Amino acid sequence: MNSVLDLAGSVQRFVGRPAGPPRTAPFSVDRSAIANWCAALGDALPVYTDEAFAARSRWGGIIAPPTMLQTWTFPDRRTTPAPEPGPDEAEAELLAELRAQGYDRTVATDSEQTYLDAVRPGDLIGSRTTIAGITGPKRTWIGEGFFVTLETEYVRQDGTVVGTQRFRSFRYRAAEQRTAKSGPAPAVVGGSELPVLEIPMTPTLIVASSVASGDFNGLHHDRDFAQAAGAADIFLNILSTNGLVGRYVGEWAGPDVRFLRVALRLGVPNYAYDTLRLAGVVERQGATTTLRVDGTNSLGSCVTATVEVELP
Repeated sequence: MNSVLDLAGSVQRFVGRPAGPPRTAPFSVDRSAIANWCAALGDALPVYTDEAFAARSRWGGIIAPPTMLQTWTFPDRRTTPAPEPGPDEAEAELLAELRAQGYDRTVATDSEQTYLDAVRPGDLIGSRTTIAGITGPKRTWIGEGFFVTLETEYVRQDGTVVGTQRFRSFRYRAAEQRTAKSGPAPAVVGGSELPVLEIPMTPTLIVASSVASGDFNGLHHDRDFAQAAGAADIFLNILSTNGLVGRYVGEWAGPDVRFLRVALRLGVPNYAYDTLRLAGVVERQGATTTLRVDGTNSLGSCVTATVEVELP
C-alpha cells in the first residue's frame, strides 16, 4: 500500500462478506462449562447451577447465563490454528492485509448481544458471522488502527436462532507502553437504583474468566505480552466484562429475570489490582425494563452498558 488511506479504501471490499464458514461448537452445552463460568465470575444465580431450584423456576431446568452466548463457538487458538487467508476466509484475509501493514494487535471494544431463546445443557450451538463494517485509521489510548465490526447469528441444532451479536474489535499498531494511574474511582452518576457492586480485579479473576470464556489472548493472562502490546498489565476481556454486567443485573433482578439484550462499550482497561465499581439505574420500565449500567475504576469509565430485561 502507498499510504494508510490506500489501505483504508482497500479493506472496504471485505464489508458484507461472510467472515468464514459457519462454526459449530465442538461440544454440546454442559453443566460443567456453565459452572466454571459462574465460579470464575462469581455469578451465584441458582438457575444456572442448582438443578432443584431451576426445576421450580420459570425455566423448568438449568439454563446457561445468557452472556455466555459468544463462548460456545469461540475458537480455542491453542488447539485450533487460525484459518489461512482465502476466498472462503474473508476475515483471515482482512487480518493478513492489516498485519502486513503493521496492524498486528487486537483488542475488543464493543459488544451487543440479543437473547432470543434460553440455551440449555444438551444444546449444540452453531454460528454464522458477517463482516459488517471497517472504519479507520483511528488513534486510541493503545495505538493506531482499524475498528472491525462483525455480526453473528447463534443457532441451536434444530435451526432455532437463540441469539445475535454485534461485536467490534480494534486491530492496531501498539503505542508506547502506558502506565496505570492510581487514586480513587470517580463518582458514578447520581440517582442509582441498583446497589453498587465493587469487584477487585485480581489476576486470578482476570485469568480464570478469560479461560472460562475460551479466550487465550495473551493480553488477559501474560503480563509480558500485554506490556509489549502497549498495556500496563493484563486486563479483563470483553466476554468477562459482559458476564460481570449480567451477574450484576441478575443479582438485582433475581433468578426469574429474562435477559433480552446487553449492549456495552468498553472504555479504559480493567487492569489487574484495580477495582471495578458497577452502578446501575432503571431508565425505563414497562412490559420490559431498560437499565443503564456504568462501570468505573481508578482510570475512569471502563464500561457503559444498556441492559434490557423482562422482570417476573
